[in-house]
Amino acid sequence: MMMAFFNFCCLMSWQAFAAPATPDAAAGKTKAQTCFACHGENGMGIEPPIPNLAAQPPLAIFYQLVQFREGMRKGGAMESFAKPLTDNDIRDIAAYFSTLPPPPAREGDVAKISIGKQIAQQQYCNSCHAPQFQGQKQVSRLAGQSKDYFITQLRNIRSGTRVDMDGTMGSAARGVSDAQIDALAEYAASLP
Repeated sequence: MMMAFFNFCCLMSWQAFAAPATPDAAAGKTKAQTCFACHGENGMGIEPPIPNLAAQPPLAIFYQLVQFREGMRKGGAMESFAKPLTDNDIRDIAAYFSTLPPPPAREGDVAKISIGKQIAQQQYCNSCHAPQFQGQKQVSRLAGQSKDYFITQLRNIRSGTRVDMDGTMGSAARGVSDAQIDALAEYAASLP
């Protein structure tokens, strides 16, 4: 037990001194070539169930790719794409996608958008995802996100199929109905 604690302390000490390289968006574009088949060079998912990565906070992309790489999150073939990536590769890829222009706002059902906005306020979605759902730090951008992707992911989080990092989203999603999720997706898609 003491030896394990000692090894842990040594590892933590070494990591404190091993500063990561500064993220390089240009290198990230090169490293993201395989990503473009689904997420597009412009960071826009090519099909509705595929998320838009453009303008996502870099830390949000970083954590999602690490979760895929480590098998903590499942999703299509993402685990196999993320598996060979180093932390520096992921930082560079995240830097690239975060520099792209955000997805455009989409017109939608005005009544649903209004209901979605009310639900977002009631559920305090803005406290983590920011006032216009632009995301911040490790929290994903929802503004302009594909409605299909949004609905699937929030339902998966609600059911526990997809586990979030700290349980905050799982807790917030538990009491949200399918109709409310649809309205939230409509609202998020309407934001620039």
